[in-house]
Amino acid sequence: MLASCGMPVSSLYQDKTVSVISAEKTEWTGGRAGVRGAVYTVKLRKQSNSAITVKTLRAEGNTIPFAQSYAGNIITVKGSLTYKNNEENTLIEDTPAGAPIEKPASQKLNPKDSWIEYTIKGSQTLYKISISKFTAVESAEEPAP
Repeated sequence: MLASCGMPVSSLYQDKTVSVISAEKTEWTGGRAGVRGAVYTVKLRKQSNSAITVKTLRAEGNTIPFAQSYAGNIITVKGSLTYKNNEENTLIEDTPAGAPIEKPASQKLNPKDSWIEYTIKGSQTLYKISISKFTAVESAEEPAP
């Protein structure tokens, strides 16, 4: 089970270079009717002074575009997934407001398919670390009108 606030995580979700400190999911609703999404935030602790670069964030079966930031030995990876809230639970492409939605791709929701791929500076080898689950976090922001 993952823990927040710097509590230890099961060794299954750690390796010698990087460990998962926390993995959080914040759901939100957008300005267009039926548009929803989720922000995924993963905090990693690097065990050495090696420069780590995150290459892929996969959350609940979806590859998520992300940004990463560093504070000492802590790497924060944050990405957002937008989807339309209907029976098919489909993705929304980056279309302007009012544009018709055509051929949206299905959102893949598989809680067992969550991981991060990363490289270490000076190596071409991709390393993969699993994320057991994302902890749901309530948004402190007011919903968009």
